[in-house]
Amino acid sequence: MQGLIKQALIILFVTFFTLHTASAQENNLATNCSFKDSILVRIDTTNYTVADFLWFYKKYSVYGLDDSATINSYLNKFIEYKTKVAEAEDLQLDSTRAFKNEFFKYLKITAHERMYEGEDKKLDEFVKMEYDRLHWDYEVAHIFIKSNKYDSPKDTAEIWNKVLQIKKELENGKSFETCVQEYSDDNLSKENNGNVGYITSMVSPYEYENVLYNANVGDIVTARTADGWYFIHVLNKRETKGAVDAAVILIYPKSEDSTEWHNARLTIDTVYNLLTDGYSFDSLSLIYNKNERLRETNGILGLIDNGMPYSKEIKETLFALENDGDFSKPIRLPYGYAIVKRRWIMPLPGFEAYRSGYEKRIAADKSRCTVINSFYENKMKNDLHYIMYGDELEKCMQYIDASILLGKWTKPKLDKDAVLFELGGESYGRNDFFDYLQVIQKNRLNDIHDKDMLVRIRFEDYVTRRLEFATMRNLEKKDADFQYTMQEYHDGMIVAELINQEVIQEAAKDSVGMRFYFNQHKENYMTEERTVYATIYIKNPKLHDKVLNMLYQQQHWYYGSKTKAKYANKMAYYESLGSPQLYILNIINAKTPNAIDVSIKEPLRLPNDVISEECSLIQKCIMPEKIADRGDSLDVTYYYLSQRQQTINEAKEQLLIDYQQETERIWLKSLMKRHTKSINEPIFNELIHLN
Repeated sequence: MQGLIKQALIILFVTFFTLHTASAQENNLATNCSFKDSILVRIDTTNYTVADFLWFYKKYSVYGLDDSATINSYLNKFIEYKTKVAEAEDLQLDSTRAFKNEFFKYLKITAHERMYEGEDKKLDEFVKMEYDRLHWDYEVAHIFIKSNKYDSPKDTAEIWNKVLQIKKELENGKSFETCVQEYSDDNLSKENNGNVGYITSMVSPYEYENVLYNANVGDIVTARTADGWYFIHVLNKRETKGAVDAAVILIYPKSEDSTEWHNARLTIDTVYNLLTDGYSFDSLSLIYNKNERLRETNGILGLIDNGMPYSKEIKETLFALENDGDFSKPIRLPYGYAIVKRRWIMPLPGFEAYRSGYEKRIAADKSRCTVINSFYENKMKNDLHYIMYGDELEKCMQYIDASILLGKWTKPKLDKDAVLFELGGESYGRNDFFDYLQVIQKNRLNDIHDKDMLVRIRFEDYVTRRLEFATMRNLEKKDADFQYTMQEYHDGMIVAELINQEVIQEAAKDSVGMRFYFNQHKENYMTEERTVYATIYIKNPKLHDKVLNMLYQQQHWYYGSKTKAKYANKMAYYESLGSPQLYILNIINAKTPNAIDVSIKEPLRLPNDVISEECSLIQKCIMPEKIADRGDSLDVTYYYLSQRQQTINEAKEQLLIDYQQETERIWLKSLMKRHTKSINEPIFNELIHLN
């Protein structure tokens, strides 16, 4: 059954589009018909409504342009196709395991496309939003309270109470800096009272960034990320500085000893004085840079913008330099001293320059890659009235031990079940989740070392799977277009298999019938006109006469003489390849390797006046007309001046296609007689009237 869907679509096109109609016709029918549920056609015991036919008509009439076709023609094609479906169902071609597996695969693919319809557009909008945000930098300070999103409800509640306490203290006038020192779990920013400098888009977690870019200068706002809570103090806002191509001379002490720091300061001051005296930055970098890579590259760092993980001291110092070539005074860093130089500045490029790179960064960013999926999942939850029973999930933990971290947990046998959540009016219980958990545990999460946390992560995945499956079933029940699309897949697949069995395979093995068909339609299988020039080089003089005689045999065959069949078949075969000279080359060299060689010139069609002048004796046949004997070589001109009858071997590819069509025509005629059909004429007349 593999690949049947492709065959099915081909058959749909071949079957349906032998008729054409103007696409404007379908609009009236699709929009004005008020009796869509009425039965229009009955095939055997199956009824097809007006809506069934209109979906077919609307989908396929847009491909046609021939105004001569009518709605009657489309109804005939509809009946013909559905009769094939009836035959395939009678043969139970949709009951095989191969069919069911293939059909369910496409069911999932199509349902997923419907569930996440417009996903690409939303991604484009998301990328554009991130790019637009790149135009602004925000100076922020924050307080970070560590709290994993998969922590236990108890731990989560404790952190939430702590967040509420900090929020209340800030509202009552406690300084932000004091709260940073008392509560923040971000030790790096604590040294600057929570100040992390200017940041831009794609730097912080998405939840953090989203809150920040919707705040005003002076605001203190909160954001919940996967790793914890943030209190964000918006200190300032400015237009982006673009990117600066920078170089640096870096001096750092060998240890934390104060003497080492003092010596490093003396060295960086010496470098600064030399720079102010006019010495080359590149030369001084080669002498003084402590970092070997920086010495090799004249201290060049490349382009630096606010989206890169450099210290705020370096970035802000660079952005403050006004001209290309300017260098800074020595600046102190946590690990040493530096002098930075602005080599040149690059303004923010246009959106297209960022699109591809941002799409990749979003896909690789844990906080961003799920944003769009979460939008659709939340929509599905709302549509299906999702209700979660968190207490029951926590009770599950008593039945799961640490062996699940190793992928070796065994589901316990429990007499009673417990409902974990509801979806679309259906309950999903603990036992079903445990079944899923036992199967999925083999795909280990190596970075998770807490078994309760792992279970919560797995539960989130489980809900998503059940959510998509429930939405898929909902589509099957309520979405008419989805139903028709899947019916099209179903019908196309079984009709493809039916045609394969009854037509393609039968035609391929019916050699007698194919030969008879060929003899009745020989005029359809003629060669094309062309000209080939060949020089046959004879390396063995003893073979000269043999080669010449073979050329004459070929010439006689082209004249239509009674040449022996074995020669005729060989000559016909090589001529069908467009290389008649290979007839001689391969036969001679097969017995005496490398005895002759052939050089071919570019094929050329001769003008009519040359044909009539040089080939008056050919009588419009195909032949090696000119044979110039040069002793060690023979110059041969093969004139293909007019068509000739192909042999059955030459015509076999096109012949098979044609004979399959003939076989299908005969089979279809028989098929239509074996199945009963009736049309509701009054309803059909109303359709014609609407058209």
